Amino acid sequence: MITGVTGNGRMLLTVNEHGDWNELFYPFPGQFQHLREERVGVFDVPASRFGWLRRGNGYEIHQAPYGAGHLPESVWTGHGITLGIRDHIHPNHDLVSRVFRVRADPARSIRLFAYHAFQIAESMYQDTAYVDPTVPSLVHYKRGYFFEFFGDPAYTRAVCGEHTLKGLRGTYVDAEDGRLEGRQVAHGAADSVMEWDVEARPDSDVEIRLFMVAGRTLPGVHQVRDYVRNGGSARFVLESARFWETWTKRRLPNPPKELSERAQDVYRASVILLRQSIGTNGSVIASPDTRSLVAAGDTYNYCWWRDGGYVSKAMDEAGLYENAGRFLDFARTCQSEDGSFFHRHFPDGALGSTWHPPPFLQIDQTATVISAVWHHFKRGADPDVLVDLWPMVKSAANFLERFRDPATRLPAPSFDLWEERLGIHAYSTAAVAHALERAARISHEIGKDPGAWRRAGEEIREAALRHFWDVNRGRFLRSITPIDDRLDASVLMALKLGLVPWTDPRAKSVVDGIESRLWVPGVGGLARYEGDLYYGNENPWIIGTLWLAEARLRLGDRGRCRELIEWVAQHATPTQLLPEQLDRTTGEPKSATPLTWSHSTFVDVVHKYAESEGAHPLPDE
Repeated sequence: MITGVTGNGRMLLTVNEHGDWNELFYPFPGQFQHLREERVGVFDVPASRFGWLRRGNGYEIHQAPYGAGHLPESVWTGHGITLGIRDHIHPNHDLVSRVFRVRADPARSIRLFAYHAFQIAESMYQDTAYVDPTVPSLVHYKRGYFFEFFGDPAYTRAVCGEHTLKGLRGTYVDAEDGRLEGRQVAHGAADSVMEWDVEARPDSDVEIRLFMVAGRTLPGVHQVRDYVRNGGSARFVLESARFWETWTKRRLPNPPKELSERAQDVYRASVILLRQSIGTNGSVIASPDTRSLVAAGDTYNYCWWRDGGYVSKAMDEAGLYENAGRFLDFARTCQSEDGSFFHRHFPDGALGSTWHPPPFLQIDQTATVISAVWHHFKRGADPDVLVDLWPMVKSAANFLERFRDPATRLPAPSFDLWEERLGIHAYSTAAVAHALERAARISHEIGKDPGAWRRAGEEIREAALRHFWDVNRGRFLRSITPIDDRLDASVLMALKLGLVPWTDPRAKSVVDGIESRLWVPGVGGLARYEGDLYYGNENPWIIGTLWLAEARLRLGDRGRCRELIEWVAQHATPTQLLPEQLDRTTGEPKSATPLTWSHSTFVDVVHKYAESEGAHPLPDE
């Protein structure tokens, strides 16, 4: 499971519970995942004892975010040895710095090993690894992707080999007798090991800095390598840490002081995670987690327009205005010719995979982009933004106006926000009505006629009340055509988007009914919907619980909102990351961790909570 993240908008590195590098994305967060495996080993020379750093072999690990940037830090202890590991990605250069700090009591000779196996461009084949003894450095490459390792001090030895294919286990086995004896070059499924010989002491750290440069050409990575070596390696580690100190001081808002320290920390971690999850081109990935690849054949490493739209709104709330603007610019480049948005896109803008038949639609995603444009303008008050994005808004709003069911005048059937059912859904309907009304506001701001979209939005909202309100049950159906009356947390979002005013008695009745039925006994938190079997049986979801928090806030119960914010904070991982959902029995994270949408919703609800102090009702969406 991911426990730490660091990135710069081009490169994104995750660290797992072993303190190992887990995913390495380049040239965009979420694309491509070049790393197959990384591990660290220690050979105790006097004891003639080798061990890869794993729990259960005499070593224990402690992990906590490091510094202002919540950078990954792992500290291993065992057999009288302490090994601290900190990871940084430089803000300017595509450069990873991994700093090892070693102590031993009693003093002794230690050999430190770092193993790396790549799957460059997400394929294990046709890679090359070679040692350049003149630098010294070690290079992995394929096609237009190059990764060069070097150290300060320089490594003592380095070897290359192969893994996985031909029945081979991997070159890491070469380290397990404490002596490297492999080749200087390898191709195919190439891997490598580096060794440092260390005289460890009990009273002070021995520091080793391992660097890895990523680039698209060999001369390009050499240039950065030489820049680091000639400029003093410690400087580049320090620059990474100081950048985040400055960034958090200048850009990170202060959460409400009445929240617990834990909740405040999760808020800060959430804002930083949003910053880490957006590429320099504006793409926003749902999660860097790739564990679902084995079970499902796919990952969360895509840009969804619903997730991205809500992340954009949260970034605006948190002052990351330029980042939110980049997302909207990215959306403009990915819009379909008819004005809609495809299911999801790769971080470079290419069409992503889908399990939907044509027209590949979740209609709320198109709506969310329009709403995000209005929210972005509302926060920045710059009409030039609306002029620039007007062609996208116009095309999307015209599509939503056309994409209607002739019998009901509601949006035509599409897939729901849970990506499971084809039909006409309460949340999707509310999202479309909301987006058309926001498109009308945008139109008015820049001198266009807003009438058609405003009328369409009103017509959809009126039709929704006729078709979705179930008088007998006293609640909104979650879907019609076909009718589905299961209670669903997404109806809370339909209320948020104005399905009925919060002052309408139906709003409180719906919220009460959803909380009563979908609240998970014991662990707590709100399940997605009745009968949800995704990764379990009605597991609590972070976003659903936060939707309930905002609903209670808008109904005037600020205390319950705070309780739910604190519940979410307490169920973040020890390194302050929020999963998609939790196991309903154990409370452990399930599915993607971290989920960007979970973090953006936490940020949004904390801001709503702060705004509600002394000011009610809250402004609309």
